[in-house]
Amino acid sequence: VESVFRTTDRNRIFAVTVVMDGRGKVGEFEAKLDDIDAGRTAHRHGDRVHTHDHHPQWKGGKKADEKKDDAHGEEEEDGEKEAHAHSEKIHAIYNHETIGTSASRKEAVQFVNILAKDHEAAGLKSPEEDLILLFLRCDARLKESEEGRRTWLDDVTDALILTPPEENGDPAGSIGDPKKTNASPESGNVQSQQLQPANAVSFNVFFSSTDREGNVVLHPPRVGDTLGFDDELLPLPSKATAQDMSMSNGESYPAPVTNVATALRLATYNAFPASDDRLANHYAADLELSFNLWMCADGIDILSSSAADVIVDPRALSPYEKAELPGPLVARLVSAWMSGHGDDAIASGILGAVAKSSATAWQQKKQQQDGDGGGMKDHTTSDQRELADKTLEMKNVLVRIASEAKQSDSFPTGLAKKCRPFLWYAANVHTKILEFPEGGMAYRRLLHSEIEQQEHLIESSEEESLLPSEPLDEARMAIVAKASPVKLAYVDASGGHVAHPHKGATDENGRFGYVHDETALRLDPPRFEFANDDEHARLCKKGDPNWKMLTEKVYVDLTNHEAAERRAEHGLARKKRAKIFCLVYTIEKYHDRIPAIRETWGPKCDGFMVASTKTDKKLGTVNIPHEGPEEYNNIWQKVRSMWSYIYDNYYEKYDYFHIGGDDLYLLVENLRLYLESEEIQLASNGGQTLPNGSEDEQTPLFMGRRFAEGGNRARMFISGGSGYTMNKAALKTLVVDGFPTCFPHMHTFSEDVMVATCLRKMDIVPYDTKDEAGGERYMPFQPGHHLTYHPPKNPKDDWYSNYSVDVKWGIDHCAAKSVAFHYIKEDLMKRMHGILYHYC
Repeated sequence: VESVFRTTDRNRIFAVTVVMDGRGKVGEFEAKLDDIDAGRTAHRHGDRVHTHDHHPQWKGGKKADEKKDDAHGEEEEDGEKEAHAHSEKIHAIYNHETIGTSASRKEAVQFVNILAKDHEAAGLKSPEEDLILLFLRCDARLKESEEGRRTWLDDVTDALILTPPEENGDPAGSIGDPKKTNASPESGNVQSQQLQPANAVSFNVFFSSTDREGNVVLHPPRVGDTLGFDDELLPLPSKATAQDMSMSNGESYPAPVTNVATALRLATYNAFPASDDRLANHYAADLELSFNLWMCADGIDILSSSAADVIVDPRALSPYEKAELPGPLVARLVSAWMSGHGDDAIASGILGAVAKSSATAWQQKKQQQDGDGGGMKDHTTSDQRELADKTLEMKNVLVRIASEAKQSDSFPTGLAKKCRPFLWYAANVHTKILEFPEGGMAYRRLLHSEIEQQEHLIESSEEESLLPSEPLDEARMAIVAKASPVKLAYVDASGGHVAHPHKGATDENGRFGYVHDETALRLDPPRFEFANDDEHARLCKKGDPNWKMLTEKVYVDLTNHEAAERRAEHGLARKKRAKIFCLVYTIEKYHDRIPAIRETWGPKCDGFMVASTKTDKKLGTVNIPHEGPEEYNNIWQKVRSMWSYIYDNYYEKYDYFHIGGDDLYLLVENLRLYLESEEIQLASNGGQTLPNGSEDEQTPLFMGRRFAEGGNRARMFISGGSGYTMNKAALKTLVVDGFPTCFPHMHTFSEDVMVATCLRKMDIVPYDTKDEAGGERYMPFQPGHHLTYHPPKNPKDDWYSNYSVDVKWGIDHCAAKSVAFHYIKEDLMKRMHGILYHYC
């Protein structure tokens, strides 16, 4: 505590909260805090460090004849021990029962938040003023800088407050209302002139020791020193990479884990989604703090050339208090931060490593007790089996603890929706994770799109192909194996555009030959917003089945989407992101439904077009004439002409093509991630190996919500309600090989059944698009309908249950990462968008 006042301009200290965990008040300790608070120990005003005379009566007030300090705390130069009054800065919290480090930090921050609100209410603090938190471990003290030199707070302020000091004329930085830059830790856009702003600063650590003469010796850190962890989550010294160092000429570099002293903005801490009160020791709490900062915020930097330094006395804390991580705490961290996103492999590996370490210690202790020389003898087969059995037993205990932790108080929930996946952290921040003996191999396999590991490559016909981490199941493999690969090269099937279905589109004046700019909406999207407060209140009203399904089950996986975008942007992905063309069909009568699509999901498609009966460039509608009249009973001919137009003009530019009506809502991020998934990539390459990017042929995939026509699973089709998705091979097969001979002149409304029938004739059947939990991705009704629908006792008594194939009912009917819903008109479309993208 004393080091804080000695190294920090007192006028910039808002409060110092001291938490005494597991201790009551002690008179001597309170007296020391009083001396520090009153200025009777060394403290800083501006550039000066001095000590006051011992005048207890001055604490908290001034003598009547005392000359008042100026606004900056400057004093008369009467000497170093001057007496003047100070306002109270220290607030001590005494917890008679131990609550642990994480809960203690939360308690301290709660006090700071209350104090800040009180100051704002009294007009002593502006709401725009930012506060910087410093978490300082009790075995550390802030290192003094040379007199007249910048302090740790100056350097930290410049790192956390994002307007450079040169721009606002304040050489010491400002705690005012800074403007953020667009830099982010993962972008790597760090300039030496302006350090990359991070959401936290971890201090440089000097360790102290005593030489033979009793002198204190400081051991400075080396530039690039960081802290990571091993496969048991135990602390592991690490080094910043050369690339990280070069980005800022070594002035700052990222740290995977914070250490001893951490500075961050109060607003950043308040926004953390995870705060587990049961992380009792310092190191466990620091791991959670680090995961919050990296996966849910902007990361951690060490400022190598700054005054942000601390001195640690290694003797002050026990190893348990500093670093040891008991198995139950490992299980809690693993359960919170490594659930989903393909993180199961590394979670299992970490729990396995902890179990093996514990089992080894148990066995060595047992051998010592049995007189076996402390485990120094060679293990027999029996010993090895005993160790393996004990390891499995202990791992099962940890798995159970991890599972039960999810039901406990203060356990973090919903991190998958709010934060980046742990896989991203392993790939971009703490890459040593990829080398862990258990789990690291599986992680590298998951990261094959970013990290080319030669041990996962196999030779196949002089080309490289990748083995999948999981094979297709038997049913999906049968679907894929049934279809024949299709050459991807474009084949002109237009016949000169003289007859349907290849006659083409007309412009606004009715002239044929019009080609729509399908990128216009993505490049210049309209802004989504509610018309007024009343509309916001009406459309964001809580409690109905749609709200329940969209807040308790279905979500947009923005975390993985944004990670994939960054990988593609920075050239880390083996393949470019999948390009999706979205096709909506309507008629002029319903053009009023199109603006809602254009304001919500439409711009997220790489290519977008509305096929209609009138061309309107501003609205993005295109008139595509077709054989026969424009009527509901002739939608089949309309679809034939639409798909032919798409193939003729856009086939070579896109990877996937999705079609649906004007009451479709598409969750494009989820759709793109699904199409990029290993499962779909594997299926599109024949089901045996993953594509390597050089393929000139592809297995057709016809994807959507499968229905068994009349309950007959031999006549599967895809519901047109939520639309269906085809890869290039399927689209080419349908247009080039199917349309010329498959019911070319039939007039019917059942276009979804007709498309399925034509593809089935060429051995292409609907692919099963359920997720790993059995939830359907393509939904033919509104979200709330799927929540509340319950089938009759005899499923054949209702068409929906009769047509459905191996589904679950209730909230599990929908996949968490659903991709499409049907019967979504304008108000519900805006409501869904507001809920899913957090406008509500």
